[in-house]
Amino acid sequence: MVQGFQTPEEYQAYKELKEHYEEVTGDYSFSKRELTSQLEIALQNHRGVDFEEHEKEEYLDLVQKLEEFDSSLATHYRQLID
Repeated sequence: MVQGFQTPEEYQAYKELKEHYEEVTGDYSFSKRELTSQLEIALQNHRGVDFEEHEKEEYLDLVQKLEEFDSSLATHYRQLID
């Protein structure tokens, strides 16, 4: 994940593998990590600056997805964004 994907096909293969892994194991740590990483980057980029309304909606959508995996973590990020 750190080095990124070279093609859309690589990303799709990763997504399918991750979804299968999560379905079989019930371990959603990869999804949680993806969402929290995106939110952390957004918060770092907007330190001291309010989000524009469309950005805020986009990040709150990520928080909503995070809610499926970890409600307390989602609450934390929701408070930081609102």
